[in-house]
Amino acid sequence: MNQRAGLASGIQGRHVLLGLFAFFGVVFLVNGIFVYYALGTFGGGDTSDPYRKGLNYNETLAEAARQDAQGWRAELIYGAKTGQLALSVTDKEGQPVSGLHLIATVGRPATDWEDLGVNFREAPAGTYEASLHLAPGQWVVQLQSQDLSRAGDPVYRLKQRIFVPEKP
Repeated sequence: MNQRAGLASGIQGRHVLLGLFAFFGVVFLVNGIFVYYALGTFGGGDTSDPYRKGLNYNETLAEAARQDAQGWRAELIYGAKTGQLALSVTDKEGQPVSGLHLIATVGRPATDWEDLGVNFREAPAGTYEASLHLAPGQWVVQLQSQDLSRAGDPVYRLKQRIFVPEKP
């Protein structure tokens, strides 16, 4: 009966205080869970060792300029029905570039859980193919030639997104 008398007299200061603590306690708990899962699923970086790569940014720009000076054009196509990733490379005059030894990493844009290492083989001159089956969605293809220039840099690099549809 004493409990009823307490509630019948109305909301008091301690009721408001307990309500505020309960409300903000639930908010902090839910935010903590969200932060835990956000940090556990994606670290935020898309390259390994970004600090060191940033220190060498001028060299990266020079390498990109050397690649642009070659004038090579590349077309990357994924055939979802056949499971073939094909790259055709042509030079400034439109002639196929052959004899490259290409390796690639194919992965999702936001995680490295599904990353695949891919070795290309040359089919007809200037066309390089690899067999792999990708699930539907966005994929990022990062490839480079293993043929090294005199400076020790890869001859060619490419980073491109591809989209694999639900039904080919």
